[in-house]
Amino acid sequence: MQALLDHCELANIRLIEFSAKRHEGSAEPVDARLSSEVSFVVGKSFMANRFTWQLDLADGEGATVAELAATFVVDYEILDGFEPDDEAADAIAGNTGFFAAYPYARELFQSHTARLQLNPLVLGMLLRGASQPRAVTAVKVSSAAVAD
Repeated sequence: MQALLDHCELANIRLIEFSAKRHEGSAEPVDARLSSEVSFVVGKSFMANRFTWQLDLADGEGATVAELAATFVVDYEILDGFEPDDEAADAIAGNTGFFAAYPYARELFQSHTARLQLNPLVLGMLLRGASQPRAVTAVKVSSAAVAD
């Protein structure tokens, strides 16, 4: 894996698919379920990681309040004619690539929960080796804070 890291450079992080839906008449969510999928592709002069996150929000009775999904691609340029192997590319997708894309997913889900007129969500800290944040919390927006 280190040899591949020594011969690649992050070239781009791009959102390729996004959807958000709030169910009408739904209450403020009390439960958030986040899942993710990781894949990769390698070639002679490129490598790409693909990350798909699904965020489902539910009320206290388990009914779906909102659903959000996003897919990002992280592109790398492979330097010096290096030929990456699948094992190293898979390892990079699961850690370096995941950590590169995670802040983009965090910002997207926070801003779009607010756009759905829900309390904005914060995807918590992502610890090394984890594929899910330790917590997902809602920022409580009070009318007193708005008045200031």
